[in-house]
Amino acid sequence: MILPKSGTLGGRAMGVIVIDPGHGGTVNIPDDSTFNNATSASGVLEKTMTLDICKRIRWSLLSGSGQARAVSLGKTVSVVMTRDKDVNLSLGDRAAVAAEHDADLFFSLHFNGFNRVTRGTEAYIDRKYMQGMKTVSAGSVTTAEGPGVPSSGLRNVNVAQDAAFASAIVQAAFGALKALDSKATLRSASYSKTANGESYAPPPGVKMKGLGVLRDAKLGTSGNNCRATLLELEFIDVPAVDLLLNGANANDARNQIASAIAVALVEAL
Repeated sequence: MILPKSGTLGGRAMGVIVIDPGHGGTVNIPDDSTFNNATSASGVLEKTMTLDICKRIRWSLLSGSGQARAVSLGKTVSVVMTRDKDVNLSLGDRAAVAAEHDADLFFSLHFNGFNRVTRGTEAYIDRKYMQGMKTVSAGSVTTAEGPGVPSSGLRNVNVAQDAAFASAIVQAAFGALKALDSKATLRSASYSKTANGESYAPPPGVKMKGLGVLRDAKLGTSGNNCRATLLELEFIDVPAVDLLLNGANANDARNQIASAIAVALVEAL
C-alpha cells in the first residue's frame, strides 16, 4: 500500500520510506550502477546480501520491531523497495522511486571490500555544492553533473537534515554490529571542502561524496526535503565479517542488524 507523504490514517501520522538494496542483476548500467562490487571472503556477492538484509528491514518495519516502534510513536509507515529481486537499476531510477512516492526517507544499503583487513561502518550523504562551482549566474545551470542546479550552486539543499539522518542510521547499524562483534568499528568522518571554500564537518561515521543515487535533483527534493543516506555496513572481504554475516549464525545476526536499522528509520521519520 502506497500512502501519501502527509496526513493521517487511523489517527496516526504517516511516513514513506524507500529502501534501496545496492547493485543487482548481471549487467552494469552506464551511470555507474554496477551489478556487484564487493564479494565476501567465502564468495557471497554484495548484491545478494543487500537484497536479503533490505527485505529483513522491510519485514521489521511492517511486522517486527520497527513496526512496534512505529506504533509506540503513533506513526504509520509505508515501505517501498527499489528492487525486490536480482535486477539492476540505474542510479537515477533508484532515486526516482523516492520522487514518485514523495518519500520522507531514502536509504541505500551497500557493503565494502578492500584488502581483507580494513573494517568499519560508514554512511554517506551527498555533498553540498556542485563540484567545481564557485559562482553561478541567476537561474538553473547545466554542468557535467546534470541540469537543474539552483542558482546558488547547491547540490544538496538539505545537507544538515541528511547528516542527522545518516548519523542516526550509522550509529544504529554500528551499535548492532558492536553487540555481535567487539571488533566492529566506526569509520572516521572526513572533512569535505565545498567548491566555494566552505568546509563542513559531518558527524562521526558520516562522509560527504557526490553520489548520483543521493542527488536531490533525482530524489525530487525541493519543498519535501527527502532525507537520504547510503550505508556501507561493513567490509565483507574480511573473514571475521564474512563469518558473522554469512556463517552458521548469520540469520540471527542479519535479523538483529535489520531490526536496529528499521527502528532507526522509524525514529527518523
